Amino acid sequence: MATKNMISDDVWDEQADILELGLKHANQIARELGVSPQTVSRQMKRRGAVKGSRVNASIEDLVIALDRRTRCAALLELSDSQRRQEVVEANAKAIGYMVAALLEADRRGDLKLAAPVIDSLGAALGGKRRRRSRS
Repeated sequence: MATKNMISDDVWDEQADILELGLKHANQIARELGVSPQTVSRQMKRRGAVKGSRVNASIEDLVIALDRRTRCAALLELSDSQRRQEVVEANAKAIGYMVAALLEADRRGDLKLAAPVIDSLGAALGGKRRRRSRS
């Protein structure tokens, strides 16, 4: 009796993401995994994966990455004092957004409303907000 090609669910989920992002076709996935295209089709159908359905997400990520690279290259062409001034202005702007979010959340009576703004700016700056559990 022939052995079954056992492919884990994690691998199928990863391949479903790749298919939805438009990075590979089902035939390419089938060749790489050593299964038939029908098997790939069946597995993708089970997971509700639609070919190319998240292609816009990958394009947005690419645009963001290219924009960041362009801004970094422009910063490197500035003198040290100009670069420091740009960083100071960017930090002041980020702090302004966080303060505005906190003030608006305070006005509404729930400081938790400011968390998404603080988290997104913190992630952009490379930090993580520590969450304390209340006992």
